[in-house]
Amino acid sequence: MALYFTDVFSGSADWIVTDPHAQGAIVKVSQGTGYLNPKYQYQYSLAKNAGRLLGLYHYAGGGNPVAETNYFLSHIQDKLGQAVLAVDWEQYQNVAWGDTTWVRQFVDEIHRQTGIWPLIYAQESAIWQVANCVSDCDFASWLRY
Repeated sequence: MALYFTDVFSGSADWIVTDPHAQGAIVKVSQGTGYLNPKYQYQYSLAKNAGRLLGLYHYAGGGNPVAETNYFLSHIQDKLGQAVLAVDWEQYQNVAWGDTTWVRQFVDEIHRQTGIWPLIYAQESAIWQVANCVSDCDFASWLRY
């Protein structure tokens, strides 16, 4: 059975967070080591109060993967165990695009610090870049409207 989540970011309208066609919302928290979604706490609370399944994701900027992990985790410590964690691996604004070791290092560091293996969000054509994580992480894809 498929679960449908809305992909929520700073530009998302409130209705997307609580879309009745989706069972959950996965909220962008951070990108790289310098961007924090200014609406993430509000969007997370909105989804939680609506009874949605919850997810939090970091958009890979392609810098140092351990530094990006630390940046992401520093903003979600109080939510560990409440939401699925994920890394969004896309070409746009990602200087490490094509590097087959970046996501592996990121997920290993998430696991080392939390004991959690995150989901990996990558387009189908990029699965080869994250295939070395298949034994530990699940993969997800989103439909964007």
